[in-house]
Amino acid sequence: MAERIEGLRLPRTQRRQQILAAAAQAFAETGFHGTSLADVATRVGVSQPGLLHHYPNKQALILAVLEERDDEDSRYLDETFRDGDPTVVEWLMALCELNARRPELVRLYTVTAAESLDPAHPAHEFFQHRYQRIRRIMAERIAADQRKGRVDRALDPEHVATEVMAVMDGLQLQWLMRPPVDMCARFRAYLERWSAGGEDAAPAGGRRLSADA
Repeated sequence: MAERIEGLRLPRTQRRQQILAAAAQAFAETGFHGTSLADVATRVGVSQPGLLHHYPNKQALILAVLEERDDEDSRYLDETFRDGDPTVVEWLMALCELNARRPELVRLYTVTAAESLDPAHPAHEFFQHRYQRIRRIMAERIAADQRKGRVDRALDPEHVATEVMAVMDGLQLQWLMRPPVDMCARFRAYLERWSAGGEDAAPAGGRRLSADA
């Protein structure tokens, strides 16, 4: 269905994508509390009532932005490895290289994740569930690579997954600063230290399983 807003006729889906892109940029620059619906509407070139026609409030808008960007990640990884069997390192590096091409999105997640530590923040539960979900998916991929002989079987997948997420978040933060670090080069070097499978490959927080675990 097409609609007319501020004299410009756009399909509904295209308008929503336009709003999400503008909102992502605004939230990345000024955070949730520093961004107004009026600012997002101005960026899109629509009236505030026109924006509210798609998203009833700012809380719904920030959640829609975060969910859409997670969906984009999933679609990208699915398409990239549609006909392959990537190692966990290849899968993680594909995500890192994708993020390196979109600093505004990395900034959005870095800023919003920090803000969401406040239980009253609309994205508080979103990030709690997101970290739990990604940690589970990553641990499953590490365990799968262990079964295939790609990763040291003595490592605890859940502990390694937790550490990988911490390293990724920390590198992204440093990458956003000036001067930036080479995020993906540092991340690859870190991943290769424990994915090689040698006795010295365990990361500092990647607790090895006991012989009877």
